[in-house]
Amino acid sequence: MFSRQKCTLAVISLALSATLLGGSTAWSGEVYAAEEANSGVTISAALSDMPSELRSSIEWVYTNRMIKERSVNRKNLIYDQIFAGQGTINYVVRWQSAKNVTLQQRKDIEKMLGRQLNNWTKHLKGYDGWPYGDIKVKVVGWAVANPAQILNKQSDEIVYTTTTIDELSKSDPKIPAALPYAPSELSRFEHFENANYVYPGGLDKRFDMYLWGTSNFGGGAGGDWGQRVSDDYILSTVNNDEVHIIEHEIGHSFGLPDFYEVADRPPGGFPLPTIMWAGNSNVITKWDIWLLRYTWSQLKKDTARFPLAPSTNQPVNVAHRAKVTTSYVSPWETIAALNDGLDPAHSNDRTQKVYGNWPEIGTHWVQYDFDRTYTLSQTDVYWFKDGGGIDVPRSYKMEYWDGTAWREVKNAKGMGTRADMYNTTTFDPVSTTKIRLQMVSSSKASTGILEWKVIGIAL
Repeated sequence: MFSRQKCTLAVISLALSATLLGGSTAWSGEVYAAEEANSGVTISAALSDMPSELRSSIEWVYTNRMIKERSVNRKNLIYDQIFAGQGTINYVVRWQSAKNVTLQQRKDIEKMLGRQLNNWTKHLKGYDGWPYGDIKVKVVGWAVANPAQILNKQSDEIVYTTTTIDELSKSDPKIPAALPYAPSELSRFEHFENANYVYPGGLDKRFDMYLWGTSNFGGGAGGDWGQRVSDDYILSTVNNDEVHIIEHEIGHSFGLPDFYEVADRPPGGFPLPTIMWAGNSNVITKWDIWLLRYTWSQLKKDTARFPLAPSTNQPVNVAHRAKVTTSYVSPWETIAALNDGLDPAHSNDRTQKVYGNWPEIGTHWVQYDFDRTYTLSQTDVYWFKDGGGIDVPRSYKMEYWDGTAWREVKNAKGMGTRADMYNTTTFDPVSTTKIRLQMVSSSKASTGILEWKVIGIAL
């Protein structure tokens, strides 16, 4: 059946009994889910819109289960992952199975994960400062004991073949002993506590969670590490709009609990069915939607954890929400230095990564492409100067993308070129998805940057 969430550290949940798989169908849950999906409530909703008949049970669950069990304390829930991934979620499929997987099946699995995750997140659209729309879900790798199982492998597909021993196989010989895994340095689960961690190859190369398919695995498990079900279940449901067990386990990845025991449930019971109580509903219901929303309304109060919730209405550095590009970077330097969040000690601080374009001179640019539209009004540039071939620029300008062309910001004040400090420039606010800094070098030196902050508010 489903996982019993213990709500500790890794928010890991696991149960092997299958007795609840034949539970009641969600006749009423389907109605509520359909009503919610077809209504306009997700366009502009607030906590005050919660139906009064749901409030006491939802508040009880959040206070007496999720707070007490600390399932929302760990800052690696899907809410956190989406913010960190700039509106994206990356998976690695952990294929603990001897079954081959065709190219079409792999494509279908990626689409299935996108459907199941967005079956949850579509109910956050427009709700209480949630800044994202559809979440892009991508499979960025497969972990498998035998790479020959990945049939018709494409040149851009990544396959990991390192394995360890699955401890579960020692007590259950039907479980394969070989457990494949992806590199830990690419795992958000392993590094989310380090705000300055830089993934090898960039943010796009990381994975947030596993979809873990295990032969002969009973039921499901879920947490901030991902979702685990049987390989057969994945392959048999991959084209379904609603994949019941995976949706339930994704609920755990948001921090939502199970309800197996009477003491786990609200004293007055549930006014509506819930997918989080195994056998109670086969789909996400209105009760689940409002627990998801209520949880967001509570978590977003921590503005350090979720600095881009628009309702805070406070400008913050949004540079880390952008993809960085440049006209040129020296092969031994990296453009990832611009928004890695590390404040330099001085302009030749080599204790961290730097951006430089030596031996090029003349005009070069660096650019941020954001995950969404922001209203920008300030930048802070810390120039790289090594006393040799790289110096501060002779001049520079800020440009923003207006949707069709690059425009120079108006009323720019600052535009400093001093070393060993942030050079702050303010300008008339612009709403844009891209900003570019064009540097003109001195006649004999190239240019470089240690950190480039961009201050704005998410729309």
